[in-house]
Amino acid sequence: MKKALLFTAIAAVSISAAACSGKKATETTAAPEETTVAESTTEAEVDEDYTSGVITAIDGDVLTIKDDYSDEEKKYDISSADVTKEFPLSEGDWVDITFPAETTDDPVPVIAMEVTASMLEQSMDPVAEGTVKEVASDTMTLEVDGEEYKILTGNAYVVGTDGIKADADVEVTYLGDLDDEPLAIKIVAADAKDSDEAKINAFVGKVAQIGEDGDHIVLEAQTGDFFTFVSSDTDLSQYAEGDTLQIQYEGSINDKEIQITKITKK
Repeated sequence: MKKALLFTAIAAVSISAAACSGKKATETTAAPEETTVAESTTEAEVDEDYTSGVITAIDGDVLTIKDDYSDEEKKYDISSADVTKEFPLSEGDWVDITFPAETTDDPVPVIAMEVTASMLEQSMDPVAEGTVKEVASDTMTLEVDGEEYKILTGNAYVVGTDGIKADADVEVTYLGDLDDEPLAIKIVAADAKDSDEAKINAFVGKVAQIGEDGDHIVLEAQTGDFFTFVSSDTDLSQYAEGDTLQIQYEGSINDKEIQITKITKK
């Protein structure tokens, strides 16, 4: 009887130990670690470096940039970069560049690039869009964003079926400051904005001088300013001082020598 009781006690102790052992194993089993998105992002981050300079050459997505600090030229790949710009890239543009620090790649992979000064923007004449409030012989009043500006129109190339008239919405290319009676170069009415004529750049003025070699002609504006137009294949000898001409040109009216594409006598 004692042996039977002893055997039963041993069996009970064994079962209890097994149960405790199983419970302990369950409690100590570690769950697999999970990597959060934030941790992955942190691990993927790289140290960054910065520079600025001027674009000296463009070959697809590879730019040659002359460093503003060292004057050294280096190639940069912007194919995967976050590029901030308002105009197409051009040689002469000034840019700020972010790239991986201590990279040895050639060309250098660019993380981000911002154009701080665009050559194309600088070569374009300013444009104002607004509504004509009043029209006089050689001036008009243009309302832009609730403000009214007096603009000189004596030399403007006008595109529109009805010319310049009050209450018309127009786009004005001008020279000068809106706050200081700028000179209108081109006035395009809203109904002609998409026409071929609206794509033309032209200036209307009186001939003040014709070059002795026949390679340039000077027009005077109503402001008293003079603009020099040049051509190597246009016969300028047929014109005389005092003639009023409309000269189509390439580039900007701010160019030192404005390239002639066509001349029409008015």
